Amino acid sequence: MKISVIIPVLHEQDQINGIIRHLRSIDPDVEIIVVDGDPGGSTIAVIADGTVFRLGSSIKGRGNQLAAGTATASGDILLMLHADTFLPSHAFSSILTAVSRGTDWGAFRLGIDATSPLYRVIERFVDLRCKLFALPYGDQAIFVRRVALQEIGGIPAIPLMEDVALARKLRQTGFRFAMLSERVSTSPRRWQKDGVIRRTLHNWLLLLRYLCGTEPEELTKWYRPN
Repeated sequence: MKISVIIPVLHEQDQINGIIRHLRSIDPDVEIIVVDGDPGGSTIAVIADGTVFRLGSSIKGRGNQLAAGTATASGDILLMLHADTFLPSHAFSSILTAVSRGTDWGAFRLGIDATSPLYRVIERFVDLRCKLFALPYGDQAIFVRRVALQEIGGIPAIPLMEDVALARKLRQTGFRFAMLSERVSTSPRRWQKDGVIRRTLHNWLLLLRYLCGTEPEELTKWYRPN
């Protein structure tokens, strides 16, 4: 089975070539699609790898970008990756093994690239959230079989909370979820910018408001980007 990696970006000029090199080190032939939310294409303009598919998105928001990327992808398994999240070294083989055993969708455990014990606490809470509710976030590298994604109507084309909306649809439809044992390594930059506790509480509040029915378009007014 073939894996396609879709990376939604916005002003990630400093990150994008590093994550592409990282993916090529795992599998030189993996299909990589970068979808730029900047109408000027500032991130895709600096990509050095000529084999990467570059897409512009007329509408900002990860959901819209991921919807555009998955529509272009040719893989049987679609992996959605943030530009500041690095995969474990055997990520693709782990995904293929899980799918061969009946998994329809899943994610990796969260790993935050920082030493403070507070980050370990966050990681454990995320582990628990995923175990109890099958609710991974986008920084955990969510993957899904194309046939499952097609059955639920594709990636929710919303500006925020697309990862939560996707997980809820897949879970409610009865598709089999797996939390893989390996951890990704994601940048701590958003926690460092706002403070660990403040950022964590902010994220929880956004999730709560979304689950209580606030529209994603309204939530964008409260969202703190990286």
